[in-house]
Amino acid sequence: MQRSPRDLVLKNLQAPPMSTSSPKSAAACHTVQEQEDSLVTVASVPSSATSSHSIPKGADPRELPIAKNGLQILREIFRLGHHPYYSPQLSDVVLVAIDFENINTIKSGFAQKGDCQIGLAILDTKEINRMPPDKLISTHNFATGSPSYLSKASKKFMFGESIAISPPNIVNYIQSSIPSARNVVFVGHGIINDLQALQALDFEYPVLLSSVLDTFYIANEVFQYWAGSLSDLLLSLGCSFNRLHCAGNDANFTLRALLLLAACGFSKQQGEQEEDRDTLAHLREISASPIPHWVDPEVQALQKRERRGAKSRKHQSKTWSKEKQEEIRAARQLKNERNITEAG
Repeated sequence: MQRSPRDLVLKNLQAPPMSTSSPKSAAACHTVQEQEDSLVTVASVPSSATSSHSIPKGADPRELPIAKNGLQILREIFRLGHHPYYSPQLSDVVLVAIDFENINTIKSGFAQKGDCQIGLAILDTKEINRMPPDKLISTHNFATGSPSYLSKASKKFMFGESIAISPPNIVNYIQSSIPSARNVVFVGHGIINDLQALQALDFEYPVLLSSVLDTFYIANEVFQYWAGSLSDLLLSLGCSFNRLHCAGNDANFTLRALLLLAACGFSKQQGEQEEDRDTLAHLREISASPIPHWVDPEVQALQKRERRGAKSRKHQSKTWSKEKQEEIRAARQLKNERNITEAG
C-alpha cells in the first residue's frame, strides 16, 4: 500500500532513537541525511500568492515538516532581494533555536536516570534594527538530574544562569519562553531528534508556528554537499564558538550559524545588492557578537600543554635526590638575586 506524506513524516519522528550526542557527530549527520528523502514539506495551495512553507493551522505536532527550502524562507524572513510576495506568516518572526542533551533520557520517560538539558536561543527579528547586536539573542539552559550533573551544566553554560528544574516542569519552561502571539520559526541542527524529544514530552506547539528549519539541510543548500557536525559548520562559517555539548550553548551557536548561512547563501546566489548590504551586515554582526568567557582555542591548547608540563615536572621532582633538589634551589636563588640586582 502506498504511504501518504503524513505517514512518511510520522514514521521519521517515531524512528529508533539516535545517539544522544546526535547530531553533534558526523556519523549522526549522515544518518540525518539518509532520512532526508522521507521528510516532506507541506504542499501549498495552488496560488501565486501562497507560501509553500507554511505549516497548516492545527497541524499534528508529530507530523511537523522540516523545510527543504530553508534559504528561500530565510530570504523572506529577512526581506532579502526582490520577491513578488512575502508570506504574512514570515513577517516579524521570532526565531527559536532548540537543542536537547541526553535525548534518550527524555524518550525513555526518565526511567533510568534524570540527567538532561534543554537549550533555547531566541531572536526577535522585529528588533534587529532597534537593539545592539550583542543584545538580540536571549539564551536559556534548563537542566534536570543529579546535583553533580546540574553543577557541570551550570559551569559549562556561558550565556547566563542555568536553571535547575524537575522533569514534569520541562514543557512549562519551554512554552513560557516562546511568545504565544507571534509568528515562530523553530531552528535546530539535526532537528528531527529535538522534535522527537518534544513529542515524547507531549509538547504543544505554538499556534503560530510558521516553519521548522534545519541548519544541516540549509548547509547543503549553501555548500552543495554537507555532512558535518555543528562544530564543523561553525568552523566553515568562521564563527567563533566554545563549550559545545551544553544545550543552551549549542542552541545559541546554532542560531548564529543560521544567520551566517542566510548571509553566505544569499551572497553566493544573488550577490550583495546595495539595498541588502545593511541587513547582511546586521546578520554577520549578530553572529560575531562577543562570547562570554570565550578563550581562543589555540591559547586554550597552549594552557593545557603548560599544565601538563607542570604536572610532569612536579612528578619528576619527587624522584630527585636531596642533592639534586638542593642544587636546583641554589640555582633558583642565584637567578632571583641576579634579577633583583638588574632591577636595582
